[in-house]
Amino acid sequence: MGAVDTPVYAMLPVRTGAARAEAAALAQEATRRLADQGIDHPARPLVALIQSQAIVTGLYDDEELVGCLVVHVGENLPHWSRAYPGPGVRVSLVPPVPGHDDQAARLLALWLADHAAQHGLEWVWWEIPAASQTRPTLLVLLRDLGWEDLPAVRRADGERVTPLRLRAELRPAPTVAISASADAFPLPTVRAR
Repeated sequence: MGAVDTPVYAMLPVRTGAARAEAAALAQEATRRLADQGIDHPARPLVALIQSQAIVTGLYDDEELVGCLVVHVGENLPHWSRAYPGPGVRVSLVPPVPGHDDQAARLLALWLADHAAQHGLEWVWWEIPAASQTRPTLLVLLRDLGWEDLPAVRRADGERVTPLRLRAELRPAPTVAISASADAFPLPTVRAR
């Protein structure tokens, strides 16, 4: 198998109504598949984020949307992240489905770690519902993709969530496999301390 000459995947901003509808449908399909496996990951909050004015980035394979994430730029990181110092950015992802092709989720994790490191960040943060009966199944897959899970916490709205963090790390492979537009994933400016 030869080296990749041109990127196969593309990270692009999701801006139009049609593109946001496609991303929302992807999120609903993923959470439906998770529900079929008894994994609680409600679609409504993620779909609402995608359909809002939030910054959404899509991972495309030959112009087909295969993954997406919402960037929480300008938002204070939740209280649970303060116990783990270091600059970071918070995201919400369409979750991978255990037992299904996780190539998109793997590529997103690798690309996020590399992109964050290139911009002087140490962490990428995410949180998933902390339903005790379903956590292990999804967490095994997420750990395999490089995410670290932290102890479950209760948010201000009362929902229990499991915080996840991904260590920023320079990885050249995603850059070769994934082309990204300059405005695909805005990150906060990190100032030297």
